[in-house]
Amino acid sequence: MLTFTFAGDESGDVSFNFGKGASRHFVIAVIATPSPEILRDVLENLRQDSGLANRYEFGFHKLTSEKLRSKVFSALAKTDFDAWAILVDKTTLGEAFKAMSGLDFYLYFVSELIRYIPEGKRAGGTLILDEYGYPDQTKEELKRIMKARGITHGFRRISIRRSQSEPLIQIADLIAGAIWRRDTHNDTGAYELIERKIKKLVEYGG
Repeated sequence: MLTFTFAGDESGDVSFNFGKGASRHFVIAVIATPSPEILRDVLENLRQDSGLANRYEFGFHKLTSEKLRSKVFSALAKTDFDAWAILVDKTTLGEAFKAMSGLDFYLYFVSELIRYIPEGKRAGGTLILDEYGYPDQTKEELKRIMKARGITHGFRRISIRRSQSEPLIQIADLIAGAIWRRDTHNDTGAYELIERKIKKLVEYGG
């Protein structure tokens, strides 16, 4: 059976303190590939071709050079992976969300997005998430939230890693950032390059 490796990351923040700069939008993106090493090599090749440091971490908000951003997203557009994402307009959410801890808010929407990924695709796969707090706590809380919500994830393994050491998380960050920028700054350049990779974009409002 063909199995997939999934990786997820977020863009925006979980705060509701809009008067002090909290983002209106919060995005979770998850990518999936049957060939994780090939996808990891895409970023390694981009580092070498662009003269970047060996440990350079690709992140959407780090790509301040429009030329480099275009080069990165053009390369991703030619690569074999699928993506799913959820775009949350925090200004529409009810009081219950405001009472959540940052970790619970983040994991609630991770679990919500997992529901939209076809079960057959998830079966036997590996899910890799960026560090958000303590890795063991994040993993256990995600399992708790999914069980409470009646979500059977189907993954063989769930792993929490630092984005710097996992290129797949960096790619998820790039996808999430492109969606976030589309809706926050009305800048669709990066999003348009990878739009066809996105199997489903859920726009979540209260």
